[in-house]
Amino acid sequence: MSLQSLLREKRVLVLCGAGGVGKTTTAAALGVAAARAGRKVLVLTIDPAKRLAEAMGLSEAGAEPTPISPERLFAGQEPGQGRLDVWMLDPRVVFERFVRRLSPSPEAARTILENRLYRFLSDLVAGMQEYAAAEALDNFLDEGRYELIVLDTPPSRHALDFLEAPGRLARFLDDRIVSLFLPEEKGRGGRLWRKTSQLLGNVLGSVFGESFTQEMRTFMGAFSGLFSAIRLRADRLRSRLTSPDAAFLLVTSPEGASLTEAAFFRDMLHEKGLPFAGFVLNRSWAREDGLTSPEALLRHVEDAGAARDGVEALIRLADLERARAEAHRGVLARLAEKLPAGAVAVAAPEAGGELEDFGGLVRLGEALATS
Repeated sequence: MSLQSLLREKRVLVLCGAGGVGKTTTAAALGVAAARAGRKVLVLTIDPAKRLAEAMGLSEAGAEPTPISPERLFAGQEPGQGRLDVWMLDPRVVFERFVRRLSPSPEAARTILENRLYRFLSDLVAGMQEYAAAEALDNFLDEGRYELIVLDTPPSRHALDFLEAPGRLARFLDDRIVSLFLPEEKGRGGRLWRKTSQLLGNVLGSVFGESFTQEMRTFMGAFSGLFSAIRLRADRLRSRLTSPDAAFLLVTSPEGASLTEAAFFRDMLHEKGLPFAGFVLNRSWAREDGLTSPEALLRHVEDAGAARDGVEALIRLADLERARAEAHRGVLARLAEKLPAGAVAVAAPEAGGELEDFGGLVRLGEALATS
């Protein structure tokens, strides 16, 4: 297996890793490489750095994915059949579409969206990037307009929570306590439930007023129609992400903390039964195997003097660079030691900091795809 084959064969590529390791840049570069190779690609990102957003043509989170023009995508080569869209996830947009799509009727959707309690709930969910990622990914897979979706997860140990987020929301909404807020015709029934619900309604009515209590019951009654759909989508997404069509890549750097996070994610993927495809080692010199040696300059300078001192300083710097490159190659080798069959461990070329333009993403993507 190689990154090139992953980009050619998979339908979902999920990138995980700690913050500051270049995960979002790697996701964008892999999306560029796959699109230039002829696939219809969507890169779903959480919150790219300003320079990267500008390089991808993203000004702000929009209601629809932003297409990259063919002239920009295929600059330097003949235009192909591939297409690249990029979308910075907006949880509010995702959640509103989810309500409209899963409500049993347009009237039920309006009951939810026009209720003032919806604004509170949407603000709550707007902070749930994991849920937005899960819902958006499942919806785009369902639509089938993209051949490959590259998902950039939040830089957190909880990045894989997007797999569990729909199920957690469904369990919360279907909880026995929440059911007490439903209208009687939609509640669990039974004498004890009715008595408890009536008591709760009386308490809420005396504190907030009867109109608010009725408004809340109406809202929860409309929302209850989504329970089963949420559970089904949660099960479907998990099935999709454990299938051979999906792959999870862990992005890391040679720093100790990043490597610890990568090991944590690897173990978590194994525990959850998710398809681990390997590591991408960023911010390293592991690929710098052709470093020029300045020793040859010594024969062009006098035995003593400023010129010789300068060359000797260059030699010392070169020794440090060679030692760093060798150490990073050792890190890459250790990452590769216990990979499962078919997984990869590749090093990205050192880009010298943030990528400044779309051309940098093209070069990085091509370098990774040919690793």
